[in-house]
Amino acid sequence: MKLLAAALALALTACATQTSGVVQLSNGMRKVIHQTNAGVFYDPERLATGTILEAGASCDREGRRFQVLEVAHRPPLSVGNRTEAEVLFRCD
Repeated sequence: MKLLAAALALALTACATQTSGVVQLSNGMRKVIHQTNAGVFYDPERLATGTILEAGASCDREGRRFQVLEVAHRPPLSVGNRTEAEVLFRCD
């Protein structure tokens, strides 16, 4: 039973999503990147949705309107690489 619990915990952390947080760019633009190492088992729309939600929440905290400028998906290029979703946005 302990072995099963340890294997489940490892599987859940192995596919975790990491975030860059909101990164300030020039001209009032910002970006957020979410990454996962889930490989072929990832859902690109779900990864992008989480990224967009984080970006929108940063504008909401400032009481400003959220404007998406670009959404990009980067699939893993080789085994062991991470899949990414990047949102370029502005808070008006």
